[in-house]
Amino acid sequence: MNILLLQLDGKLPNIALMRISAHHKALGDTVTLRRTGQPEQLSLWDERFDRVYGSLIFERTRPVAQRLLEVRPDAVIGGTGWDISATLEQHGITTLEQDYSAYPRYSDSIGFTQRGCRLKCSFCVVPRKEGSIRQEKTVAEIYRGESYPRHIVLLDNDFFGQPEWQARIDEIRGGDFKVSFNQGINVRFITEESAAAIASVKYFDDNFRDRRIYTAWDNRKDEKRLFAGLNLLVKHGVSPRSIMVYMLIGFWPGETEEDWLYRAGQLRTFGALPYPMPYVRTPLTVGFQRWEVGSYARRGISWQDFKQANCQPRQLNRFTDGNLFPMEEIA
Repeated sequence: MNILLLQLDGKLPNIALMRISAHHKALGDTVTLRRTGQPEQLSLWDERFDRVYGSLIFERTRPVAQRLLEVRPDAVIGGTGWDISATLEQHGITTLEQDYSAYPRYSDSIGFTQRGCRLKCSFCVVPRKEGSIRQEKTVAEIYRGESYPRHIVLLDNDFFGQPEWQARIDEIRGGDFKVSFNQGINVRFITEESAAAIASVKYFDDNFRDRRIYTAWDNRKDEKRLFAGLNLLVKHGVSPRSIMVYMLIGFWPGETEEDWLYRAGQLRTFGALPYPMPYVRTPLTVGFQRWEVGSYARRGISWQDFKQANCQPRQLNRFTDGNLFPMEEIA
């Protein structure tokens, strides 16, 4: 059979599609993977595909998946953005092997050492999709082998929730791996021991260019515990500038812009990097994300000025003295 895999969103390799590829290649099938947000182009592609799979992470990509079904009503669609109850096993995909040949330009190693989460946050699908904490793979099982960089991208949702986290840290440190804790560390529950463990490894972003630890501040009520954890990281040698803190916005009833500004300001004062994450993407929540990620506050552009410019950087000079920044700096 001729198989088409469509990655409908996400920048990292899609492990579900990698497993599907491994399954079909083991059967002798031909597999093609494409990244696309325009599945209607299927009718323009030359190949005739016997089966089409699509995978999406984000709910905002659902319209793309629906367009795919209009073109190929028989397409198999899955992923967190489509149906959190669906599994590969329901479609006969049981292998855990990941076919990296689907991503020939990707040289890092990616996977999970654990699945599930200790918590049941109302805004998060992980507990419903994956359930309680369970072991997945060791670092040695994730690593592709000596011909590849010693770069490990971990997709764990709760790395320190697994009982064997110390063994995984020992593997990372002992194997001289660089690691990206891509889905973040829950610093509200960090201890002296786990903070020291993080500081002892070579932690990076998923491009392995910048030193980076990811965490989140989802609720202002967690302020005390969050900063206690952040201070533990700094105590053990993690630079505040290496810590990116995702801020959930647009979720809590009664939430205000003042809350967003307060959390972002506290994090900037600490020296960390705030990164607003809209729960619902509206012009206001996306605009606030753009304002913060673009460091406009540090450049002297207030949130009110940014809003007045319709959250469009190119309109900012209409609401400043026209000389605050050259346009190329804020484009």
